[in-house]
Amino acid sequence: MKNTLLYISRLLVGSLLIVSGVVKANDTMGFSYKLVDYFTEGVLGMEFLQPYTLLMAGVICAVEIVLGAALIFGLKSKLVTIANLAMMLFFTFLTFYSAYFNKVTDCGCFGDALKLKPWETFQKDVVLSFFSIILFIYHKQIFPNKKEEDFKCILPSIVLIILFAVGVIGWWFPVFFAVLIYAIMFVAKRFDTNSWRLLSISAIATGLFVYYTLNHLPIEDFRPYAVEKNIVEGMVPAPDALPELTEYMWTFDVNGKTVTKTTFGDYPVVEGGKNIGVTTKTLREAEEPPVHDFTIETEAQDDTELILGKDNVLMIVAYDFKKSSDEGFKAIKTLTDNAITKGYTVIGLTAEDAPTRASKIKEYNLNFPFYFCDGTALKTVVRANPGILEIDKATIKQKLHWRDIDQLEL
Repeated sequence: MKNTLLYISRLLVGSLLIVSGVVKANDTMGFSYKLVDYFTEGVLGMEFLQPYTLLMAGVICAVEIVLGAALIFGLKSKLVTIANLAMMLFFTFLTFYSAYFNKVTDCGCFGDALKLKPWETFQKDVVLSFFSIILFIYHKQIFPNKKEEDFKCILPSIVLIILFAVGVIGWWFPVFFAVLIYAIMFVAKRFDTNSWRLLSISAIATGLFVYYTLNHLPIEDFRPYAVEKNIVEGMVPAPDALPELTEYMWTFDVNGKTVTKTTFGDYPVVEGGKNIGVTTKTLREAEEPPVHDFTIETEAQDDTELILGKDNVLMIVAYDFKKSSDEGFKAIKTLTDNAITKGYTVIGLTAEDAPTRASKIKEYNLNFPFYFCDGTALKTVVRANPGILEIDKATIKQKLHWRDIDQLEL
């Protein structure tokens, strides 16, 4: 029984760590934005860590995948189980704190691929912490796999990864990634049994994947601004979206006595009572549509509807000019001049103010206007600064990182 529970714990925790790490590594930039949310003053109050969130995001992705591979292959059991348990307990505390005090409504555990509510995330972490405790208690019984043990762990792990990645998220790539590192580690073990060198294979594979997605774009886009998504349609709330739920606490004076009535919007009937006050408490925020806070506007007017109603629109997105690439804007200049000659409507979107937008246009001699849009919305639109979108009547047809600008088809 004990050996069976230990075996199940290794498979479950190891496989889920790999899926979680791969999904976050696919969008390391987006995961770093979530870490910024956690470090804000209203949550953990650790703003001094915000400049390092991108590095931390990449490290966390690599650690999850390395720990997952180590559990499957039975490598460095003491160190791995301690590190895994410490990580699970920390995130269990963090998700409980976030859920109880309603601090961060989306943990970012699986990026934009799977949205979990705060209490759902906490429950997941409690279950994983239970299995992580089992791994820690019995870590002395975890040894490096022999050849036949590799098959007993690798094959069921791949099945679990298929269930997690394909069955829940609907994405095959984590399966391919796991098969790749499992296969390389399995073959490498025939020539070198050093645990650190074997685990470095998963770390290097993760590092290369993170490097690629940061310098290009996520290979799978789970956001409402993915290619073939329609921005206008994304602004419409889902039919089953829950409205805001507000509790009203009415206070009445009834013959000198204070009476309190609670409703959810209706004015209560209190015979002989005189209303002397009301307080409200929001119990549930309204569920927002997938696309929100997206505008195309200047200080004078809102051109969102006008621009999204056009064909052949080239949209340059740069949420923060200070963090944008000089090389990228030079490439943008060449691209947009060419697009304009071919009849495209070219615009820019940024969170900068009007004088800063005008300065940027002058600096690079750009032949198109820059509109204002919320910075958070723009960071969701494209994980590049600048990034390029080609849009036809609000439907995104192409989306590229500035490094891949030569792949844009006009």
